[in-house]
Amino acid sequence: MSDIRIGIIGFDTSHVPAYTKVINDPSDQFYVPGGKVVAGVPTFSKDFDLSYNRVEGFKKELIEKYNVKIYNTIEDMLDVVDAVLLESVDGRRHLKEVEPVLKAGKPVFIDKPFTANYGDAKKIAELSEKYNCPVFSCSSLRFDTNICEVRNDNEKGKVFGCDCFSPESRVSVMPGFFWYGIHGIEILFSMMGTGCDSVEVASTEISDVATGIWKDGRIGTYRGIKTGFATYGTTVFGEKKVRHATYNPDVPMYSMLIKEIMKFFQTKKQPFPLDETLEIIAFMEASFLSEQEKRPVFLKEIMK
Repeated sequence: MSDIRIGIIGFDTSHVPAYTKVINDPSDQFYVPGGKVVAGVPTFSKDFDLSYNRVEGFKKELIEKYNVKIYNTIEDMLDVVDAVLLESVDGRRHLKEVEPVLKAGKPVFIDKPFTANYGDAKKIAELSEKYNCPVFSCSSLRFDTNICEVRNDNEKGKVFGCDCFSPESRVSVMPGFFWYGIHGIEILFSMMGTGCDSVEVASTEISDVATGIWKDGRIGTYRGIKTGFATYGTTVFGEKKVRHATYNPDVPMYSMLIKEIMKFFQTKKQPFPLDETLEIIAFMEASFLSEQEKRPVFLKEIMK
């Protein structure tokens, strides 16, 4: 089978050269065969310095190192690719940028965050169904080898609760946990699954803690670490054992994610239900509202 021709939308994140190297460079230790990045549209956000300050450097790298052809519009690029990586670092742009991709029937991976609000996430899900075109999105932490080992350990039995943590930083253009808290929250939902009823956030200068209560009585927490040593990890409280994990620094998280993306492009089957991603977005939006209004927020308030 010939390589899948991959196009990239958005050149304003370090994920763009990192993913392209793993996909295009057979000499890379973590090379993932099956596809090739051949085209891109270097979109960026004019009101976000972490977007517009980075796009030219990454664009230059993809052209010079990987001979990626640059297109002016998403529609023009779609004519020469089989699948798409939507890498725009600004979640506010994702709905607008993904619509022509879904309309063209090209499977698409949307990098974190899926969107910057639940309304946009719901619309993307509706477009995916309308055009019968698959989409998936996640943080690379979901497929970290150590995190996966704990999640797949059947000996722990049913998961009764989970505490997760990750570094926490924020930006002005996306609220609350959407910028970086997504990493730890992705781990939380990968362990607990859907069904979160409400969330309440406690916030200080040192850390943020979001406590979610699931409809079946289970409790899951996310700690955003703002001060001191910060890493990614989890404690899972199982029916038969308690498991701990921090991420594996010896295997790049994105290389494991790229393996899943390549499978997705080949089979057009998502590795987990899109409903889980929608609930993650609702959880983060509800968390921000809880922090602002200093009260528990039910996810149904967001998922209208």
